[in-house]
Amino acid sequence: MAIAAQEPLGVVAGALAPDDLVPRDANLAVVEAEGAKVVAAYRFEAGERERRAAAGMTPLTRPDALNLLMALPLGEPVPAESLSDRERRVLQGLPKGAVVRRAGSITRLATRPVHIDMVFVPGRSWESAMEQAERFTPFTARSVLIDGILRQKDEAVMRADFYGIGLLHVQGDAVEVVVPPSPFVRRRHTVAGWKFLEDIHRQLP
Repeated sequence: MAIAAQEPLGVVAGALAPDDLVPRDANLAVVEAEGAKVVAAYRFEAGERERRAAAGMTPLTRPDALNLLMALPLGEPVPAESLSDRERRVLQGLPKGAVVRRAGSITRLATRPVHIDMVFVPGRSWESAMEQAERFTPFTARSVLIDGILRQKDEAVMRADFYGIGLLHVQGDAVEVVVPPSPFVRRRHTVAGWKFLEDIHRQLP
């Protein structure tokens, strides 16, 4: 497992030593997402990352651009005339490499550049950390990392178990997995979900 930043990465890396919370090939980085500073466990989509680099493609951050791309099938040409006037305007603003225009057709090339296996929300209070962790419910698995006394432990355990949030407690040099996180189940693909990945991807080394 590669480490890509600074504390609290060391603590999270220690918690992941058995490799039972995220895949063995996941990397870690401190990122800002959904208004919180978290540790993300991530894996690049290697093919898409290389394709974007070769094309000099900038991040996809506009919801209208992502909405248009989601409406286009990946790798299949669509007649340009089938797009609405609004879609054509959005198309003009897409970064280089997102689509290819050829013989009156538009083919989407861009796809999601990274997979987020989990976010770890550090904090001294489990209440505030879980409140932040709940923001990531539509996007990925979540854990909170509590550094300090775990007050009202029974209530913390009940809440973590109910919401499927992992509860990790730092104790000296050790990290206790009090409640394991529930696996993330993606219900559907959304513009917000893709933007979440783009926002994190542009912060990664």
